[in-house]
Amino acid sequence: MNTNTNNKLNYFSDCTTIEQIKKRYRELAQKFHPDKADGNTETMKQINLQYEQFKNKKFTGINHETKKQYEQTFDPFDGYREIIDKIINLAGIQIELCGTWLWVTGVKKDDKGKQAILKELNFKFSGKKIAWYWHAGEYHKKSKKNMTLDDIRNTYGSSTVNKQDKEQEQRQMIA
Repeated sequence: MNTNTNNKLNYFSDCTTIEQIKKRYRELAQKFHPDKADGNTETMKQINLQYEQFKNKKFTGINHETKKQYEQTFDPFDGYREIIDKIINLAGIQIELCGTWLWVTGVKKDDKGKQAILKELNFKFSGKKIAWYWHAGEYHKKSKKNMTLDDIRNTYGSSTVNKQDKEQEQRQMIA
């Protein structure tokens, strides 16, 4: 596949549901993110722009249990940016996006202030992973398998978020 953005490839042309769009985005990010071996900054920018174009678009879905149709509005960020904005300046933490989960490490046991902020933002603490986690919407565990944080990284991929990334993103939005 040619990664030249002049091609104006539509990376999401065959996606008809919100789940398909999100899945395709994760796949493309894993392949083209600049931190990856085959990564390409210009291609990733194009993918992000196309992904964001779905914002507020309405999709019709079918509830698998009741078989009833429902309408859902797409939010490409599902609150991730807002959450990251609220914690990005907390000193000493590491923010990581693994699949569709935000993980925060580096919060010390006696740092009640940071813990309070994370709790207020609906983060939960995993004692086994010694990390805080957040996920948009409701989550129901589908497997009884207990994964380590490294298992999660290896299965779903991982991107770290830091203050410099956020500042660079803001500069690009202004330019």
